[in-house]
Amino acid sequence: MTTTSTDPTPDLVAETLAVASDRLGSPLTVVGEPFPGSRRTLVVRARTSDGSTFVVKRYLGDEGAEAYAREASALAALAGFGRTPSLLAECGDPRLVVMDDLGEGQHLADVLLGEDADRAAATLAGWATAVAGLHRAGRQVRDAFEAGVLARSAGPVELDGLPGLLEAAATDWGRLATALDVPVADGAFDVLTTVPGRLRVDASSLSAADMCPDNNLVRDSGLALLDFEFALWRPVVWDAAYLRVPWPTCWCAWSLEAAAADVALGRWRDEVGKSWPAALGPDFDHDLDLATEAWAWLAGSWCLAPLVDGEPRRTHPLKPMPRMPDRVLGFLRTAAAGRALPELADTAVQLARAVEATYAATDVPLAPAFAGGVLR
Repeated sequence: MTTTSTDPTPDLVAETLAVASDRLGSPLTVVGEPFPGSRRTLVVRARTSDGSTFVVKRYLGDEGAEAYAREASALAALAGFGRTPSLLAECGDPRLVVMDDLGEGQHLADVLLGEDADRAAATLAGWATAVAGLHRAGRQVRDAFEAGVLARSAGPVELDGLPGLLEAAATDWGRLATALDVPVADGAFDVLTTVPGRLRVDASSLSAADMCPDNNLVRDSGLALLDFEFALWRPVVWDAAYLRVPWPTCWCAWSLEAAAADVALGRWRDEVGKSWPAALGPDFDHDLDLATEAWAWLAGSWCLAPLVDGEPRRTHPLKPMPRMPDRVLGFLRTAAAGRALPELADTAVQLARAVEATYAATDVPLAPAFAGGVLR
């Protein structure tokens, strides 16, 4: 989820453009206002004297160090892929990259928040096609990506952080269950830590990790994928399961129309099946169930913890999002299916009832485009 920051200072913008100009070998001037960013980044569009435009992204603070290493390494490794920005120049101090400008346009989140169900379904399928293309291209770049991250980092970096996140969730759910007065045995959630070792299909690739509906650009030639600050190497099933949860790490986490999601997932599987035939078979069905329920437990812990801890609700005037209690309820109902993690199914049911009663939670509404274009 994006956290907005205060407006960047003119001095910061000027310094960033000066460094980028030096690295690109051509003077740059800012075009318009900086893009909406996060506390980690400053992103601006800039123009050279001949009218060519570029996107300059600077990584700020301690968090920006790893974001720079991951994104620059991913873009360099994916050179020639055609669905990500090209890395044209970079600097390690201050940390920044210069990328080609893919232009203006909407992203999938814009379309889901619109009024056209057919366009939303088509764009969702286009997202799946783009992600499948990333997986097929990315499967060959592990060495380049890993070497790039290590070269751009001051210390060791975990290429796949999901095992650690699952361990943290297993611990946190014990605390959250206690807060909701749901009795659970000690170590009941430890099964979450076994998920990575239970996947049956060996299919891993480079992933942007934060595969959200707003991290892309809709173009006539197909979706381009943006924002590789969290890029990592992991099993591709984790990205495919975004269509089933849906959107576990994203603000635009409205429900998807089931038929549209199924078509998109089918499109993804058909494409990646060209590289991993096992992705078309029953073992991958098992892995999808496992990743879907594991994501539900992960995202459920992230969304429930602020409620239990009394943190103020995060809102953004330009990013309408579902209520957090509703999201938690949806995740727990997904986990309660228990097709892959039956050990936790009954606990998920009890937690869902507690969340429903404590926070007046209800179903997450369909994305507006699938619900007549009206936010509910």
